[in-house]
Amino acid sequence: MVNNFIKTVVVAIALTSGTAISAAQFVVELTEPLTGNDTALRQSLKVTEVERFDAPGKSYVVLDVKDEAVLEAYFYAKSIKPLKFKEVGFVNSPEVGGGAKAGSSPMPGHQVYVIERPIPGIGNLPLATQEEISMESNAALAKIGEGIEWDHSYLTDEGTYCVYRAVDTDKIVEHGKLANAPIDTITPVVHTKAENE
Repeated sequence: MVNNFIKTVVVAIALTSGTAISAAQFVVELTEPLTGNDTALRQSLKVTEVERFDAPGKSYVVLDVKDEAVLEAYFYAKSIKPLKFKEVGFVNSPEVGGGAKAGSSPMPGHQVYVIERPIPGIGNLPLATQEEISMESNAALAKIGEGIEWDHSYLTDEGTYCVYRAVDTDKIVEHGKLANAPIDTITPVVHTKAENE
C-alpha cells in the first residue's frame, strides 16, 4: 500500500516536471532487432513499443507493459530470450533541468548512440536529484558546445540508458568526464520511434 502511494505521489510530481513511469516500462536488451508482425500478440497482452535502438549484435527496445509477468509472457510467446530487461523508474531529459528539448531528429553529421552508465539506484532517486543530474548534464553540454546533443535517458535501479546524438564518441566521453557520469558502453544505433507517436 505504501509503495502504491509513493508511486502515485511520484507520478503526480512528474506531471509538473519530468517523466515518471506510472505503468511498467522496460528497456529490453536483445542480441538482434525485434522482428516479425506480432500485432495480435501485442494487442492481446497490451504490449506497446515506445522506441527501439538497433545495432549489429545488440538491440534495445523500450516497451510499455502491465508488469514484468506480461513482458516475460510476450518474449516467451515469441521464443526470444532477452539478454536482460530493466524496469524504468524515470525518464530524464534536458528539459527536467531547465534545458532545451532535443530536436525531433539528429542534426546533420550526428550519429545516435545509446550510452550505458552503471549507476546503481539512479532510477529511484528523488525528483530534485534528477533535476540536479539533468542540470549537470546540460552544463557539460554547454561547455562542449557543438557536436553533441542529449535526447533523453531511461533510468533504472541498475543504471541508465542514455540516448545522445554526436559527431563521434570522443564528444560523448568528454561529456561523461565533465558531467561526472561513468560510461560502461557506447553503442552507435539506428533509432526508430514507434509509429503511434
